[in-house]
Amino acid sequence: MEIRVYYKDTDAGGVVYYANYLRFFEVARTEYMRELGISIEEYINNGTLFVVVHAELDYKSPAGYGDVLSIATWVVELKKASFTFQHQIINQADQRLIVTGNTTLCCINEQRKVQALPPELLYKLKA
Repeated sequence: MEIRVYYKDTDAGGVVYYANYLRFFEVARTEYMRELGISIEEYINNGTLFVVVHAELDYKSPAGYGDVLSIATWVVELKKASFTFQHQIINQADQRLIVTGNTTLCCINEQRKVQALPPELLYKLKA
């Protein structure tokens, strides 16, 4: 997916504020899941929630106001109750690598207890 860097995304130095990359990752993985036919809203309505339990970023190069960034997202690990996404952000103008990272999500129920990933979710994530 693509995202444009807006003024609100930058810090006093004019570069993307470091924590905003986590927000970019969230948008990218949500769109990734939507493209696979996974409706987060349906899972929430049925009492199944997904929470980030681990996030890791490796900053390679700065991005600034007005830059258009490409975010690649894919699943790298599936476990009984969690799954991990890998992310890579590239500046479209010069193909410069900006950030790499991963996020691990855990499946929980409404009582905040860990539960196994639903079988249909596993099937779609393996595709």
